Order: sequence, then structure tokens, then C-alpha cells
Amino acid sequence: MRSLKSRIIRTLIVLFAVVGAADACASYWFSMRHIDELLDQHLQGAAVWLSAGKVGTIGTKGPPQHSIDGFVGQIWKQGLSVPTDNTDPEVTFDRDASSGFSVERINGHRYRLYTLRKDADGLTYQVGQPVSFREQTAGRAALESLVPTVCLILLVWIAIPLVVNAAFASLRRASADAETVGIGCLARLDVSHVPAEVRPFADSINRMIARLQAGIDGEKRFIADAAHELRTPIAALQLGIDNLANAHDPRSRGERLRELREVAARAASMIRQLLELARADAQRSPDVAVQVLDVRDTVRKLVADLLPVADQRSIDMGVKRFDAALVDANAEELSIAVRNLIENALRYTPSNGWVDIDVFVDETNAVIRITDTGPGIPADAIDRVFNRFFRVSAATVEGSGLGLSIAKSVVTKHGGSISLENRRDGRSGLIATIALPSCSTVSVDV
Repeated sequence: MRSLKSRIIRTLIVLFAVVGAADACASYWFSMRHIDELLDQHLQGAAVWLSAGKVGTIGTKGPPQHSIDGFVGQIWKQGLSVPTDNTDPEVTFDRDASSGFSVERINGHRYRLYTLRKDADGLTYQVGQPVSFREQTAGRAALESLVPTVCLILLVWIAIPLVVNAAFASLRRASADAETVGIGCLARLDVSHVPAEVRPFADSINRMIARLQAGIDGEKRFIADAAHELRTPIAALQLGIDNLANAHDPRSRGERLRELREVAARAASMIRQLLELARADAQRSPDVAVQVLDVRDTVRKLVADLLPVADQRSIDMGVKRFDAALVDANAEELSIAVRNLIENALRYTPSNGWVDIDVFVDETNAVIRITDTGPGIPADAIDRVFNRFFRVSAATVEGSGLGLSIAKSVVTKHGGSISLENRRDGRSGLIATIALPSCSTVSVDV
């Protein structure tokens, strides 16, 4: 039984030999073609040189017969049967040859001929070259161009066994590197020289290490962000307690107590959203209950819960398009995502404005669309609104900047998409859209 290493070496050698041969043939053909074109240009240039009167006569007073490049030049005068000038008296071209390039057989030899006629002086200029000389010249140049290719093939034939042996020898090193992987050391395995048969397994280990590293980094960022954001409400709580302790009359104490309760409520809301964000960022596990849900039920409950908030702010909140839309999702997580979008719309919509919610199914997705009459989002900030703790109007609108991040994490985990866009119907406002893969068993019951 042949070893895998031997089969790989032989296959690579044969493959590279075939590729090298194809490359050599192509190089040879192109070199022959280019040399032939270059010699044609030389012929044409010589004819133009003769017609320009650079020499008065050729033949005994011109270039020697049978020049080193094989050129034969002739000048014909109208009405004469022999050329007035000829570098080789043994060769006589056909003065009636077509203008431009042609091939003639003279004295048993084929010539490549270029004919140039000038009506002004009635002269015909012809320059020819033996085809055999052209073929020898082009063939020699083409063969010389193959030298690098042949040398490269030989070098690769020598390199292939060395590379394959080194690849198989690296398995032991990769195994030793895998032994060092741990929670404190999540360095990727060096798989640059691992054989192809083991590469998928080694790559899967590296992907697992990358996922672990991303999860740990995410937890570190989450903890750092949470600690940073919680400092403000905690500091406000401490200041509120101090102000309450320093209050000297019942009215002042009541005012300080109300402020303290508001700060505590904001801190509690931020902590709740931090927990929701951590839950949304977590990978879906078998323990998470996923079921077929009608999105209308989720929206109906949320509208009922948030309607008092809308009434308090004099905002008209209602449902317009309300079609059956079934999805496979976790009810609690889906409710959190949609709630955050509705709350965000209510938070930024001014009094006497309105928030409309649409539920419908397009070709493949169940869509939840929330349209408000708020100020919208500046164009330079719309790409950053899903960043954690980012708020468009941090100075004027309360909020932690986590709502959209939570919604995006939930929707992404369920295989959907979320988008925000400013209204384009002539009114200010924002359109938030969630698209989730529609369940195949969609019910038509209302």
C-alpha cells in the first residue's frame, strides 16, 4: 500500500509537469509570433528607408549581397522589366506583387516580401527576407525563452518532496501547540504547514479558539462598559442620599426623595437592560424555549402595556396593517426586541405625535414595522445607533443607549435583520423594521 505522502508527491510532480509543459508551449508560440511581427516591422522599415532616398543606389555600391539578416532590396522603375537597383542579382521579386506583405517562392526558396509603391515618382520598392532565416531566428529566440520555465520546473520538482515532508513533520508541532491551549492561553494553532488531510480539523480548532476569544473579549467589554455606565447613576444615588440627609424641612426632603427615586428607577432600568443585553448576546442553547409564535400576539400585548405611556405623553399609538405572521422564536426575547423599538419611538416622538405599528409577511419574512413622527436620526449617526451606549440626544432624552443594541442582538440571533431609516414622505420621523424568517406553517386564522 503506497503512502499518502508518496501519492501527494507524485501527483504534484505530474501536475506541475503538465502545467509547465502547457506554459512552455504557450511561451514558445507567443515568442515565435512576436519575433515574426518584429521582423515584419523591420521589413517595412527597410522599405520606407529606401523610399525616403537615404541611399542613392544599392547593389554594387549599396549593402553587401546576402546581408547578415538575409535582406534583399530592390527598386523598380515604371516601364522596366528588371530592377534598377538590387542587392542580390540572383533574386528577382515579382514587381506586380500586392502592396504590403506577401510570400513568394524564388529559386526554390520562400521569401517574405514587403512592397511599397510611390505614385509620385513611379517607383516600386521591395524588401524581402528568406522565410527559413526568419524561422531560424524566431525558433532560436523562442527556445531561449523556455530556459527559465525549464529551470523552474526542475526546481519545483526538487522542492515538492521537501515541502511535503516538512508538512507531515509539522503534525507533531501542531499537536504540541494544541496541548498548550487553555483559558489563559488562546493562541491559534500554526497550521501553515499542516497537511491538507488534517487542515480541516486544525482549522475547526482555530475557529473554536476564535469563538472562545471573541466570547471572552465580549464579556470583558460588557463588564467594562457596564462598570463605566453604572458609575453615573451610582454617583447620582450617592449625591441624592447626601442631599436627602442635608434637607432641613419636610418640603425639601420630599423633593430630594422624589429625585432619589427617579435616579434609582433609572439605575434599575439600566441594570435590567444590561441583563437583557447579556442574555441577547448569549448563544442560543437547547434550554432556550423556541416555539411557533404569532407576531400579532406579541405586538398586541406590548401595545396594551405601553398604551398608558403613550397616553401620558399625548402620543397616538396604534396598529395599522395587522396580518398573520408566524415565526420560530423565543417569546420573551422577541418581546424584548420589539418593546425596545416601541419604547424608543415613544421616547423620541413629541407630544401630539403618533406611532404606527405594522405586522405583515413579505415573500420570505415576517415583518414588524414601527413608524413614528419624531425628529429622525442625523445621517452621520444612523450607522452608529446600534452601538452600545450610543444616544443621539443624550442631553435632552433619557435612556441608556442599550435598547437598539439589545434589539439587534435578539434579531440577529434569530436569523433576522433590523434596520432604521428616516421617513421620506415629507414628514420627519423614523421607520424601524424587523424582518424574521417566516415559519413554514403560517396560519391564516385571525
